[in-house]
Amino acid sequence: MHFGLLGGLTMQLDLAHHSQRWLGLQERELFGWARRLGRGINTAFDVGANDGVYTLYFLARTPAHKIYAFEPSQDCVRELEENLAFNNLAGDQRLEIVAQMVGANIADGQTTLDSFVSKIVPPCLLKVDIDGGERNLLSGAKQLLGMPGIRWIIEVHSKDLEQHCIEVLKKAGYRVKIVRNAWWRHVIPELRPGELNHWLVAYRDEDKPGDAQTRDQDREAVSRHP
Repeated sequence: MHFGLLGGLTMQLDLAHHSQRWLGLQERELFGWARRLGRGINTAFDVGANDGVYTLYFLARTPAHKIYAFEPSQDCVRELEENLAFNNLAGDQRLEIVAQMVGANIADGQTTLDSFVSKIVPPCLLKVDIDGGERNLLSGAKQLLGMPGIRWIIEVHSKDLEQHCIEVLKKAGYRVKIVRNAWWRHVIPELRPGELNHWLVAYRDEDKPGDAQTRDQDREAVSRHP
């Protein structure tokens, strides 16, 4: 990878489908927020990890001491593990891969965010991309939503789901911002299915990342994982 959040790292890419990732254009609208919200974190959750873009970012570009990657697809987990190996991160003790869905209840093949509350050391950043399951995920995160030092990036694909997530987050005391597609997506679209493709970023006013100390921690994290 030459550009973007993962510049300098290696991923297995099919350029017929991942050319924007290679060029650093995939989800470019989020780059600033990912860097800002990732500053100073101790814990990170990649919910809907897929082949590991954000898992790699948390491991190599943030100071997080523990990362949880949730991915129920065996094929995606296999690709994730290959991408970890490409970057000498296979077996990294900071990472735990959870091969389950995240929803409202604990069931066969499914867990909840609240079941991980005791393992979280704030600040904690959660990136969520589960294609419509966000309502159930938040329903299973009532304790987590009340914790201090929790930051969110949630991808949404419908207006109804976007509004529901905003209401839940605001009720829990978060400041919520909608990150919309850049104007140039009319020329270089990501061609995602669904009614819309927005992201919600959420954090509490008392947890404003970006001070000098956390920037120093970022530089230290990057120097550890070139």
